Amino acid sequence: MRRLITALSLLLGLVTLAACGPIYDTQYTYHPPGGRNGQACVSSCDADQTACKYQCRRETQDCENEKRRVAEREYNRYVRWRRDNNQPVDKSVYDFTPSYSCPWESECTDVCEADYRACFTGCGGRIDATQVCVMGCNQK
Repeated sequence: MRRLITALSLLLGLVTLAACGPIYDTQYTYHPPGGRNGQACVSSCDADQTACKYQCRRETQDCENEKRRVAEREYNRYVRWRRDNNQPVDKSVYDFTPSYSCPWESECTDVCEADYRACFTGCGGRIDATQVCVMGCNQK
């Protein structure tokens, strides 16, 4: 239920933002460097980006797993206490989920992609950036 509410809140936020005007995204066109050295350099950038994105997924998942463990531990403590005192169990494990936010994987991968672009151009490649409207495009 909480996830549904969060998803609806996010959707409402996006609709609200769209009402303020068009939303743009940057799309990149990569032109790799010539020569073996440039290609080897870009291959190294690719490997670094893959490792970076993997680390982002791991950190986010580790955080979510820890939140789940904390919620389950606290919920079990609550259930034991309620049952020991002959009281009904009227909460769920979701009521005990910590309120802190885990790092957003997308924000982390944005950093990985920025690092990749810097690496790519450092290898002699060229990147063209184009702004593309992705939401609210018919507004003026």
